[in-house]
Amino acid sequence: METRELKPYFVLIVLLAAASLTYAFTVSYEVTPAAGVEVRLPESIGNWQGSELRYCMNPDHQREYVMEDLDDRNTCPDCGFELGGMSYMEQQILPDDTIILKKRYQHPIEDMVMASIVLSGAERSSIHRPEVCLQGQDQKITRNRVISVPIEGRNDLGVMVLDIQRSFLREDGRTHDSLGYYAYWFVGKDRETPHHLQRMFWMATDSIFNNVAHRWAYISVAGSRDGPNDEAYLDQIREFVAEFYPKMALN
Repeated sequence: METRELKPYFVLIVLLAAASLTYAFTVSYEVTPAAGVEVRLPESIGNWQGSELRYCMNPDHQREYVMEDLDDRNTCPDCGFELGGMSYMEQQILPDDTIILKKRYQHPIEDMVMASIVLSGAERSSIHRPEVCLQGQDQKITRNRVISVPIEGRNDLGVMVLDIQRSFLREDGRTHDSLGYYAYWFVGKDRETPHHLQRMFWMATDSIFNNVAHRWAYISVAGSRDGPNDEAYLDQIREFVAEFYPKMALN
């Protein structure tokens, strides 16, 4: 089909998305406590061993710590400020009832993987497009795509994968590019999608037809890439998520 023949469909999709967003932010609704996943990060995922992360709430410090290295999980060992489960900037930006869990998973021979869960509260601003945060952290998104992850006992899971690049200035004045990936999907009550607009559409229809808003979870997995043409990391994502998903599924 020619591009000009597809144009009306694109316009229709845009109009529907705009209407969904309008309804999602204007229609009154009842927030339910139900979440679509277990709100926890397991101690281990396959051969990956997890370590919980804690963050200094001092705006002038904001250091990240691994909980196993701390004598007191609630107090920064360097400045004495409170430690929390999210960064200082996340605490300042997100609604108070947002829940964030983060862990670093280390494999005996493979690269480290970071995993997190963000669970929305009463306000919709708890969760937004991950691309917004990444670009706000000076990370360039060089590619995006949805991959299928085989999960035992169910249909494949769709996961959005972003190839990211961040540039650093070395002491010698040269630029160094750090390459990584950021993979995510959204989970609501009996619903899953790797697409932000699909999630917003479902939120709108729940508000309009059922007068209800379920708590959505945004699950992410992040790691490194060896080079711009590296595709091996996609297998790591599939392996990790295939082990990760069953541990978070509701029984």
